[in-house]
Amino acid sequence: MRYLTPLAIAFTLLVACSCTEAQSAATKPKPAGNADNGKRVFASAGCTACHGAQGQGTSLAPQIAPPPELPALIGYVRQPTGKMPPVPVATASDQDIADIFAFLKSVAPAPTAGESLTGNADNGKRLFASYGCYECHGRQGAGAAIAPRVGPPAISFAAFLRYVRTPTGQMPPYTAKVVSDQDLADIYTFLKSFPPPAPASSIPLLKQ
Repeated sequence: MRYLTPLAIAFTLLVACSCTEAQSAATKPKPAGNADNGKRVFASAGCTACHGAQGQGTSLAPQIAPPPELPALIGYVRQPTGKMPPVPVATASDQDIADIFAFLKSVAPAPTAGESLTGNADNGKRLFASYGCYECHGRQGAGAAIAPRVGPPAISFAAFLRYVRTPTGQMPPYTAKVVSDQDLADIYTFLKSFPPPAPASSIPLLKQ
């Protein structure tokens, strides 16, 4: 009969515990949102000043209703791009953001047929150049002095579609006669193909 050494036993237990913790993290339920509290926090945290009372967007910030998936929304609120300042946990906890997510979901307009389209990243890359999107947003949607970062998109395709049709700020509207829903689905897929920017905390130069 083969016996395990104390070191082997300890290693086996460590691996078993690590696997159990990983499985627990993977199956950990996401916080359920309360739309009523989300509406209150959305106003008290100052979100309405830029995004509108129902996340419909203003001249200062784009439409965010319907919101992206909850983990993406939490990540973007903590480490936003553009002019939006990061929102610390002291101002809005993850539970508060889950409540805001529920609120924005409750006021979002009904989905349109275009939201079920499947995009082609290669064609999206071609269209992004041919329509001149890169002139303001950069070759990979990283943003420029005259337009914000759009790659990868921090909003859902539904919000992306509506914003292109009825934008805020200096961007002109692009109707379906100019850019079809399928074209926008391809552009969205192209922009989604880029990894998110590295967090500021991971860049040594920014720590100095």
